[in-house]
Amino acid sequence: MAPGKDEDKLPFSKAADIYAFGTVWYELQAREWPFKNQPAEALIWQIGSGEGVKQVLATVSLGKEVNEILSACWSFDLSERPSFTVLMDMLEKLPKLNRRLSHPGHFWKSAE
Repeated sequence: MAPGKDEDKLPFSKAADIYAFGTVWYELQAREWPFKNQPAEALIWQIGSGEGVKQVLATVSLGKEVNEILSACWSFDLSERPSFTVLMDMLEKLPKLNRRLSHPGHFWKSAE
């Protein structure tokens, strides 16, 4: 069997990985799950229709830049989700004030 043929049959994709990254990153930023206290059936419909993302971002204040990145990661249209290369650039452009003292950059500055 040729390499890559089995991978094409899997239900996973880079777009799904970006969506998952957005979800984990949201949890780290907001310190809570994005979709909570809802039956699984409601979550599946909300996420599948793109409505769940709008509701989550409307109820949290993580800052304009963070919301833009999350919106991109959670885009309903798979082709609108960024690649990890583009995502890395977006994250690098975040205001430095968002970095916590435990960020490695803190240690680099203290050595100067």
